[in-house]
Amino acid sequence: MEYKIYVGSILKIKKGFLKGEFKLLYCGMPNEQTFVLTPFIQIGYHGFSPSIYYSTHSQIIQVHNKDFDVIKVTPEYIILAD
Repeated sequence: MEYKIYVGSILKIKKGFLKGEFKLLYCGMPNEQTFVLTPFIQIGYHGFSPSIYYSTHSQIIQVHNKDFDVIKVTPEYIILAD
């Protein structure tokens, strides 16, 4: 399945059957060589969202122990596939 995430929008991705879901935010590209994804991690009333920097040349990335194929990266959106 492919996911297209625009800058500033939140996408809910299922972890698996009966395992819940996690939220992923695309923060754009701070420069031409990197892009930033921010997963929202929440446990009870506590939560945090670390910014994870990836190279634009990455073909496979891992977020929340789930692998994604990077199809296309632009400053406006990113397309991921699992």
